[in-house]
This record gives sequence, structure tokens and C-alpha cells, in this order.
Amino acid sequence: MTLQVLPPEMLEAPKDKIETKEAQPYWKPSSLKDGESEEFRLLGCYETGHAIVGWQYASEKVRDNGELGFAGYVVTRSHPGQPADIARETDWSKPDRPKIDGTFVKPRRFLAWVATSAARGRLEVLFIEQKSLREQLTEILQEAEDYTWTEQGLANFSIKISRKGAGLETSYSILPKVRKVPDKIISSWEKEKDTIWLPNFFEGKDPFDGKQTDEKGLPAGGSDARGAYVKPTKQTKKVETETEF
Repeated sequence: MTLQVLPPEMLEAPKDKIETKEAQPYWKPSSLKDGESEEFRLLGCYETGHAIVGWQYASEKVRDNGELGFAGYVVTRSHPGQPADIARETDWSKPDRPKIDGTFVKPRRFLAWVATSAARGRLEVLFIEQKSLREQLTEILQEAEDYTWTEQGLANFSIKISRKGAGLETSYSILPKVRKVPDKIISSWEKEKDTIWLPNFFEGKDPFDGKQTDEKGLPAGGSDARGAYVKPTKQTKKVETETEF
């Protein structure tokens, strides 16, 4: 069995654009402080609707008082350019933090992936905006002989994401570690995997509402076959078992 693990948009992005709201439990590497790290196990992949790539930008709208204000984030499949509702940059050098007319906050590309947190023991969405982390993870996942996947599409390894430094001196790294998937996680995933469907981001719906269907009861959306493939193999190496994560 082979799985399409990486979203093809890592190399080529589709072109449509749809607004969305943020998901429920999700985690960003920027939440780490200098010297901190967190460990996760990737669950599912692009083919199963549990990994996507897109763009996100902050939007503004006119409030009741007539002033422009933050209106949430807009997620797009491809780069949005400079839409009319994109938020302006903030002048952080002034106490009242005014917006700077004629400027805009640049959209950021992201990789979102379902994972289980070692620290919190729950399903979360990893929302990775750092290009360096995406590139490191891509390299890891292409080492299919070392970092394998179960028949259920669960990673036989964990990834520890670390932060070093602050401000412009910040850097991030990923350290993979081979870890056999505990039976408890396999069983839990079978019960919970259908409750989350990341392509909902592009439909303005909650990823934690599961896969959507059309008026005929057929699955909405679908996968495309563009982009690179990673073909993970079955586990052949000895892996650690002395952990429930």
C-alpha cells in the first residue's frame, strides 16, 4: 500500500480562494519561547484529508464606528495577491499603534497537518507558517525507508519542533525520532479520524466538523493528482516501544 503523504500544493497551488474561520485546537510554532520545544505525531496525510497547504492573510472591514478594523483571517488555496480587504501594517513605534495607509500585511503560506500532542494528548492542527520548518519536514518525509507509516496512515515516528532565539534572531528546527504507534493511538484514530477534514478550511467551514457532503449525500470536494508523491513503506526497522505517545 502506498499513500500520497505530501499535499501537492507544496510544489503547485490551486487557484481558488474561499474565506474561512479558524479551527478549534490548533498549534503554531511561534507559540514557543526561546529554548522551548514540543513533540507531535503526524496523523493521516494529504490523501486522507488530514494535510493541506494554502495561504492566509489578515483582513479588515469597516466597523460600526466607520473605522477600519481587524476582520479575521482569509485562507486561500493560491497566493491572493493584494485583495481589497487585506489588513494594513501596524506602526509599532508609536504608542497608539496606528495603521499605515498604503501598506498591507503580506500573506503567509502555511502547511496544516493533523497531529497528536505529546504534551496535551489530544488531536490538534499543526499550523506551520515558517518556510524553514516546511522544508525540513519535507526532507524528513522523503526519507521513506527511515520514517515509515502504518497501514492506517499514522507516522511511525514523532517530530520535535524547537525554537531558538527571539525576534529577528529566531530559528526553528525539527528533530524526528522513530517511535512505534501504540495500540491506544491506533484505536483512538479509527474513532476520531472522520471528525476532522482540513479541506474544510477552503470552504469556510470548521475542519473539526468532518468531511462535508453535497445535497445528494456524496462527499464534497476531492483530491487532485498534481504534485510530488512520497511513497512510505511499511515498517522494517526496530522502533521504540517504551512510550504511549
